[in-house]
Amino acid sequence: MRLRALLENDSLGLKLLGGEDELDRTVRGVMTTDLRDPSRYLSGGELVLTGLAWRRAPEDSESFVQILTAAQVAGLAAGEAELGPVPEDLVAACARHRLPLFSVAESVAFATITEHVVRQVSTERAGDLAAVVDRHRRLMSSGPAGGGPDVVLDLLGSDLDLPAWVLSPTGRQIARPSQGPALPHTVAARLAGTHMAALRTGRRSPHRTTVEGTAYSLFPVHRGAGDPRRTVLSEWMLAVAADTGDWPAERLDLLHGVTQLIAVERDRRDAARTVRRRLAQEVLELVQAGAPPSETAARLRVAAPVLLPGQGAAPHWQVVVARVDWDEPDPARALDGGAIAQSLLEELLVDPRTVGPDGSDRIAVAHVEGEAVALVPLTGRDADGREEDEGTGTRAASGGQARAGG
Repeated sequence: MRLRALLENDSLGLKLLGGEDELDRTVRGVMTTDLRDPSRYLSGGELVLTGLAWRRAPEDSESFVQILTAAQVAGLAAGEAELGPVPEDLVAACARHRLPLFSVAESVAFATITEHVVRQVSTERAGDLAAVVDRHRRLMSSGPAGGGPDVVLDLLGSDLDLPAWVLSPTGRQIARPSQGPALPHTVAARLAGTHMAALRTGRRSPHRTTVEGTAYSLFPVHRGAGDPRRTVLSEWMLAVAADTGDWPAERLDLLHGVTQLIAVERDRRDAARTVRRRLAQEVLELVQAGAPPSETAARLRVAAPVLLPGQGAAPHWQVVVARVDWDEPDPARALDGGAIAQSLLEELLVDPRTVGPDGSDRIAVAHVEGEAVALVPLTGRDADGREEDEGTGTRAASGGQARAGG
């Protein structure tokens, strides 16, 4: 982890007193000491915590900081619980030697900071959680009884202090931890855009970025090989609030294992869409074949209770058509584009601010000859008299409408 990440955690009670230009230093461990010369216990990369008991005169600060600098520690954090505010001579000495200096609030114990750092850098803890994730993935492969990706996101938060979210290509939050900070929709949308841009350029994952001062790493949720453009437009991603640039391989393997679990959940949700997709396909085939309106209306009446259970009345239907056009003509890709457009349209018709379970369970999308066609039930009217879907989490695009009739 990096020093900068420590400042982003308010629970650690750290305040930066100097060394802002050095916050990208890597923290490989933590040590608490009040020895005048702790060099024999330092190996480099530590965050040193001290209560300042070694300081008996102002000139002691210079020699102490020299020792830490020679040992190549990552930074120094001085507690204010015993001796009050950090003395100016220590601030000046750290500035001269370019050593990042933090103060630790009186209300925060050194043990809290130590535990946080150890949990972040310990590959053993990552390995333990990797085993948990692997067991959970096997459960998920047998069905939804494992609890979905939300459970593993909670594990990441509780065991590694790692906030994480599953996002769609539109930035919609498919899953999020039950505890911890919320991810604003504007941030999620920017992360999705960054992820798609990185995939288009073929950059190796995880893709790292910073949004509103917070570092994020983005992991694609792959479900097999194929044209990268399919991944850009239809696949989910795992976003974690951390800079993984200096992570060991074991810790990265953990996150890749989580993406495999999420891919299983994605396949399960796609399987649940099979009935809705088949209903849409049957309606589309009837229209293309020039079937009588009464036959098409009958098929729509069959679809209504599946998409709108318990509604009773036959709804209006919004028909939305989408196509994915490639830069170069390719008949094979055109046919494949229908499946891509189907997946993308199912996502685009859901309000991007909908969080949690899939909001497309009231949308039926078929695809044929490179196009996707969606049937969206409309159950109410807004203040302007336009059709809208009340409480379904879907949003309707303008276009032709059809109503099931007798």
